[in-house]
Order: sequence, then structure tokens, then C-alpha cells
Amino acid sequence: MTKRLPHGSPRRVVIYCRISDDREGKRWGVERQEKACRERAEDNGWDIVEVLVENDVSAFSGKLRPKYERLLEMLRSGEANAVLALSNKRLQRDWRAAFAFLDLAEQHDIAVHTIKAGDYNLNTAEGRASARRAAIDAQEESEEIGERVRDAKADNVAEGTYRGGPRPFGYEADGITPRSLLCPKCGSTAGFTVDRECEACGTAAVNAPGSEAWHIERSIDGIIAHDSLRSICRDLKKAGVQTVPRRYKQPDGTRGEPESRDIQPTELRRMLLRPRNAGLIDHKGEVVGRAAWAPLTTEEKWRACKAVLETPERRTTTSNARVWLGTGRYRCYCGEAVRGSTGGIGGRVKAGPTGKTWRAKYRCYTAKHVSREAAALDAYIVGLAISRLSRPDATELLLPPSPAESGEEDLSATANALRAKLDGYTADYAEDLITRQQMLDGTALTRKRLAKIEAQMAVRASRSVLASLPLGTPEIEGLWPGFDLDKQGAILDALMTVTVHPARRGRPPGYQPGSDAGYFDESTIGIEWKHGQGQSASSG
Repeated sequence: MTKRLPHGSPRRVVIYCRISDDREGKRWGVERQEKACRERAEDNGWDIVEVLVENDVSAFSGKLRPKYERLLEMLRSGEANAVLALSNKRLQRDWRAAFAFLDLAEQHDIAVHTIKAGDYNLNTAEGRASARRAAIDAQEESEEIGERVRDAKADNVAEGTYRGGPRPFGYEADGITPRSLLCPKCGSTAGFTVDRECEACGTAAVNAPGSEAWHIERSIDGIIAHDSLRSICRDLKKAGVQTVPRRYKQPDGTRGEPESRDIQPTELRRMLLRPRNAGLIDHKGEVVGRAAWAPLTTEEKWRACKAVLETPERRTTTSNARVWLGTGRYRCYCGEAVRGSTGGIGGRVKAGPTGKTWRAKYRCYTAKHVSREAAALDAYIVGLAISRLSRPDATELLLPPSPAESGEEDLSATANALRAKLDGYTADYAEDLITRQQMLDGTALTRKRLAKIEAQMAVRASRSVLASLPLGTPEIEGLWPGFDLDKQGAILDALMTVTVHPARRGRPPGYQPGSDAGYFDESTIGIEWKHGQGQSASSG
């Protein structure tokens, strides 16, 4: 039954103000709404119970609007019996929510007044129909805006142009100009083509040292070299590099003043996975072609970085971080991998200065075969690796020739040609030049070839895991302790295969009582050097 207020009873009004998008955080829209509503309430002699403000909140997205829910609660409980807003579009943009609100208003005799559209007359069929039509029109307007935005973005995708949004790290506000490039020949810092060529002298540009673009490229190189996201973030923090200033949302739903923050591992990961870094444009998670802006790095490097970051075994959380250098990497003679164990070995012999009565060990995953003291085995393997990397001929033996030296094809150009070919199939089908089956067959074959080329690019660039090291110099030994376990392991994987063979009974030859190495016997560790990098040292 509809509740009616006695004639002449004062209205207890709730002012509701909302704006969908306030990225600047200035609240100008909602403040103007509130001022206009307060003036109207004063003119009508209404008592203002509460002012509910939702800044930067959409009424069309379907997400929960806490202040709007509070409004409905106040109306149902009788705490308020009138609503005042700038327009019906501030209250709802979805016809379902609007219809439910109108039913509530009619049931409880709630006055609904808007500054721009006047009062809702819910006492007549025509008035109720008019209110419902206004709700439908509001939703249609929102849908039309959404379609225009989608169409504009589709045009951007087709043309490879910038789609707008906050300034991307590494680029200027236009989203196109790298921040920043430098001509190594003439020193120019402006005037470069999309291919990164200096317009003044035609020289290929480099990323200016210390710039955002330079830090992006350096971080990508670090990931390829198996540096961890955390270690790269620490380096960025030491260099004073922070995020692009943003107006972050506050607990009350508003946006604060622009601020920069230290770059976190998860944020760095998203940043490095952007196709735009390689001068590519993506649509719905798929690279669809070349963009209209200069890349910050080559597509080969970006794909190699992407391959490393998307490896399932790679972890960024502390609880899942690698703690054993040899787990899953060293092999038992039976073919199974070994794993680290804190169960330890050594009986009652104290393990060095820690005073513990055990030493951590590696053992076969089957728990039936080999067992070795972890610290001694790691020290032996690391010593071999450092010795191998420090040899004067390390560079010649460990690094493959560059693509230019080996005469390999330009994979990036081939990939772009294949993407253009995919667009051609679509255009030809639209013009009735080929059948649907021809389009599907041609597209499938081209996509297969494109995937192969992209995989080749990742493999080619990933060879630089050793290229980041000062090969052939004694500096390796001093740098090794600073590498995280992921990088140390990647270096070992590139150098050797380690096999643990059964140990002999008794003390090994040359054993010295009190030695920290315990009973470790180097002759039971098999080393197979990869890519002809040395003779096999396996035995036992």
C-alpha cells in the first residue's frame, strides 16, 4: 500500500551528486551539483538530511555504488522522503535500476526532483511512463557513448595510432614520442622517425642514458639475463626512478593529488610486457600490427623478455622464490633431478659457526640414490663455472655470432609482413575476392608461420644470458655473489649439465680431519659442458 505524507508535511531531502570520471581529482563536477541542489532545497523550504557524493563512479558499469545504496536505505527506512539531484542521469544510467527506484519512490510517496528536468510526477500513468522513458533514454545515451569510444579505438588499432589514456612510462604525454632518444652522431635529442632514425643525419638513435626509455630497455636486458624483478626494482629505486605521476584513488573514493611511487615487481612486469615497447599495437591481448610510434627496444628483445616473464616456473613472491641453486637442475645418475633438503647429513658433527648438528643436502627425488652436502656441491659447481667464464677464450666459445654476422634474416621485418598479410586476407574477403574457406585457410597458415617467427625471435635474443657478463675477465668472481639464484641457475644451465654419481665408502682421497668440506668427493660429480665448451669432466 502506498504511504502518503499528511498535507503540508515538510520534505526531508537527500542530495545525491555523482560524476562518472574525475581523473583530475578536482571534484568540480560534484561541487557544482551540490551547490545547485542546496540552493533549490533552500528555495523549496526542504530540510537537507544528508548530502551523498560519489565522485569518479559510473552508474552504467554495474559496479556497486555505496552512496547510492545508502540513499535507497534511507528512503526505505523513512529517514528521508525526498531526493534532489542535478538530473535523472546522475541518479541512474541503467533502466533496470531506474525502474526499481521509481517503484520505491511511488510506494513510499518519495518526491524526486531534478534541477534540469523538474519533478517526477509518479501519481499518474503518463508521469510514470515519462519517468521510465527518461531512464531508457539515459541508458541509450550511455550505450551510444560506449559505441563511439569503441569505434574510435578500433580506428586507432587499424591505423596503429595511440588510443589515449594516462602517459605510458617511457613516452611523452602524446603516447608516441619516446622519453627520450639521442643521436650518437650529431647529439640531437629531437627529430626522429618512427624507425628511430635521426632526421638530421640519418643515424640510428639510442635511448638517452638515464631516461625512462633507457631504463625500460635496460630492464628488458636484465630480464633476458635472468635478473629478478625485485633486483631490477631495487636498482630503479637507487637511481630514483619512479612511476608516472597518477591521481590514485583514496579510501573515500576520490582521487588525490598526482604522486609518483616506487616501481613494484608486479607493476614492472606489466610495464615490460607491453607490446608498445617493441613498437607494436595490440587488440584484446593480441599483437595486430606495427604501431605509429618509435619502439624502445627491438621486437626480438621484447619477445625474449616476454618468454622469460611468462615462464610458469618463474615466481615473484617471496614464499615461492628459489632457495636452492641445484634443485631441479642437478641430476642423479638415475636420471631424476635432485632436491634440497634441510634434513641434513653429518651426524653429531657441528656444521661450522652456526653450531647446528646437520648440514643441508641435495638428494635424489626418489630418495633411494644419491645424497650430497649442498654447500660443498654448490661451491664446487660455482667454482667450475667462474673458472670457465673467466677463461680468455670465453667470449669466442660461449657467445654465438650476432644475427648480422651470421647472415640471419630480419625476423622482425618478416613478422610485420605476415601481420600485413593477415590484414590482406580480411580485406580480400570483404571485397569478395576470395571465399570464406580461402580466407580461413590462408589465415591459419599465416598465423602458424607468424607464431614460428615470433618464437625464433625470442630464442635468438635469449642467447644473451651470458652476453651480460664480462666474459674472459677476473671480474666474474666478484660479481657472482651479487647475482640472485635465478640468474646463477640460468648461467649454469647455459654452461653445463651436472650429474651426481654414487659416493664411495669411506673417506675420499686427500680428506683432512676438520675440513669444512666434510666427505665431499669431487670425482663423483659428472660435468658435461654444453655446445663443445670443454671436455667432459664426468667420472665415477
